[in-house]
Amino acid sequence: MPETSKYNFFMEELSSLEKRIYSFIQRDIELSEENIRLVKRVEQLENENEVLILKIREVEEKVVKFQRSEIDANDSLGSEEKEKIKTKIDDLISKIDYHLRS
Repeated sequence: MPETSKYNFFMEELSSLEKRIYSFIQRDIELSEENIRLVKRVEQLENENEVLILKIREVEEKVVKFQRSEIDANDSLGSEEKEKIKTKIDDLISKIDYHLRS
């Protein structure tokens, strides 16, 4: 009888160990699948990040070009244009002054 109880005890232990091993294997499979999903997501985010970095560079280049064109536009409104505008303003002031005095 003692041999039978030892046998049963070992069989129960063996069964318990098999169940634990099975649960570890299942957990390993789940973690592996989750890891694969996460790796794919990281790759996707890295690609999106690269695209966004390129778009940012394009926008920054456009801003720099716009700023340069603004500076050029202000410079192109050089002394001749400024003198014409000044003359027009002086003429308008003279007309207003004339009408106010009459």
